[in-house]
Amino acid sequence: MEKNLFNNTILIVDDTPENIDVLTGLLEDFKKKVAINGEKALKIALTDNPPDLVLLDIMMPEMDGYEVCRRLRADERTKDVPVIFLTAKTQKEDIIKGFEIGGQDYVTKPFDARELMERVKTQLELKTQRVILENMNLVLEEKVQERTSQLQKAMENLDKANKELQGLDNAKNSFLKMISHEIRTPLNGIVGAACLLKDSMEEDNEFYEFIDLLKISVDRLEHFSTTALIITQLQANNYSVTREPHKIDKVINDCISKIDDFAKEQNVAIRKELIDQLLEIDIDMNLMKRVIVSLLHNAVKYSPDNDMVFIKAYEKDDKMICEIIDRGRGFTKEAMDNLFKPFSLGEDHYDENVGLSLRAAKMIIEAHNGEIHIKNLPHSGAIVKLVMFNKGKAAGIS
Repeated sequence: MEKNLFNNTILIVDDTPENIDVLTGLLEDFKKKVAINGEKALKIALTDNPPDLVLLDIMMPEMDGYEVCRRLRADERTKDVPVIFLTAKTQKEDIIKGFEIGGQDYVTKPFDARELMERVKTQLELKTQRVILENMNLVLEEKVQERTSQLQKAMENLDKANKELQGLDNAKNSFLKMISHEIRTPLNGIVGAACLLKDSMEEDNEFYEFIDLLKISVDRLEHFSTTALIITQLQANNYSVTREPHKIDKVINDCISKIDDFAKEQNVAIRKELIDQLLEIDIDMNLMKRVIVSLLHNAVKYSPDNDMVFIKAYEKDDKMICEIIDRGRGFTKEAMDNLFKPFSLGEDHYDENVGLSLRAAKMIIEAHNGEIHIKNLPHSGAIVKLVMFNKGKAAGIS
């Protein structure tokens, strides 16, 4: 560091030749420039190659050191060049004045060689460190600008990718909606025809089994297409959820009646528990029935023979809670990890449509500002819990 300091140029400004000789001798290892008055000092300093430090006498004719320092500080080229005042003045006011106009230090006459050298080295070292910091700041600013530019480009690319994904998502929703509609239109005719054929045919007819299988397949396809359409519409905020007050007991009775035949075929009974017949809930009737029927169907399907599925509905903390409980095998770990993912594959406690049905159930419940929770019971079976804000009981009943 000290060798590098000697590469600095020091401007010595003093109107006394003897002082200049002394200073020149003391600073023999440095590069030096000399001025005998303020005007010459400014002419030397205010160039494109200013000195690295100025030793400036205060008491000079015509222009004193204070004025020289003011002009140095006023120029962009020399505003940061350190100035050490050379003065015979030792009054506190004079010293303070020197610092106020921009001086960094002062040395009193007559000069002490070691003191002068240390003060010069100190100011040059400080200047060197300041230059290093400024250069580091410039490098950091460049890095920050470069990084900011990269981030801006990344954000632009991300925004572009998001727009493309949104476009793809919209296209997917439109495609699913179109497919669901195109499937449902002919399905309506097939469903009606299958029901008519089955109702008009005796069970001992050789084609009865095939017609029954046709009806089951058509019903499942109709359920799948309707569920897919509901999911698409809910995702696209294109489904108008119409909520009206309904007695939960009647809603559940209607749902049980829809799968009563299937429950009998499976030799499984559905039992209601804790259902307040006066309890009302604000719901979209069609959507909520679809959720409960789907969950009951799944519970019945995976219940043991001669067993029972329980459905409960009750109030708790201003919320209506509906629970569907079965005593089947419960959900596998893989199934639990993929419960609400559409079109996901599963094993036990899943049929071909349940992944889609649970996804639809979750979206429907959330559209009612509610929650759905599913867990396995300790020994066997599973419980599905629907939690929604309750409107209250029927009018006139406290």
